[in-house]
Amino acid sequence: MPLLSLYRNLYFDIQPGHARRPATAIRWSEDLPKKWQSQVVAPLYFDHYIEYQIAAERILGYDEDDTPCFCTFSHVQAEAGPDRSTWAESLKAWRMRDGRWLIYRVIVRGGQVNRGRGFYVLGNAMPR
Repeated sequence: MPLLSLYRNLYFDIQPGHARRPATAIRWSEDLPKKWQSQVVAPLYFDHYIEYQIAAERILGYDEDDTPCFCTFSHVQAEAGPDRSTWAESLKAWRMRDGRWLIYRVIVRGGQVNRGRGFYVLGNAMPR
């Protein structure tokens, strides 16, 4: 399996650029711990952006007030050279009802997917 495919959020089925997606098209609650599910704002629709020059994508979910309440992005950077180091990051974030953001980040270095570490943090703003 190509290394690039290991880091994608599995939404690369559209052309590069921007597309609007319905709530049923995105698995926005995947990786959301059960104990936090009742405390996050559920998105109604999504804007999906794909970078066509590098391996990166971003999805923003919006609530009934057109305010972002979910975001996810993934990015892969493979460097040329003798060591061919690869770095990848995936992030998902959910806005909680109290205004804070629950953020789940996974970082993989050296192309070793099985050694990628994920962790949760709380933040005061949506990750950019």
